[in-house]
Amino acid sequence: MLQPEHRDTEPKFIDLIDSFALDYVVRSISTENGERLVILDDFREFNQEIDLKSSKGNSKGKGVKRVSAQSEIYLSKEDSERFVKLTNIE
Repeated sequence: MLQPEHRDTEPKFIDLIDSFALDYVVRSISTENGERLVILDDFREFNQEIDLKSSKGNSKGKGVKRVSAQSEIYLSKEDSERFVKLTNIE
């Protein structure tokens, strides 16, 4: 078994690449400035803080609710153009 190399300092990361599976893309829509919103069918769960209200409309404070949602990815104009080229079927 290989042992990890011992380091005295943390590595310096120089590039970050975001990726997603095209199989999960539900739809995408472009904006007027060329950016694009991509919606994924990956239903993830997270906690959302909500105001709890009684039936009389009185606030009873904050609560936490478990919510299921889809991921949304915003692409820059350049990334949007690459996305369209990648997913375009002719």
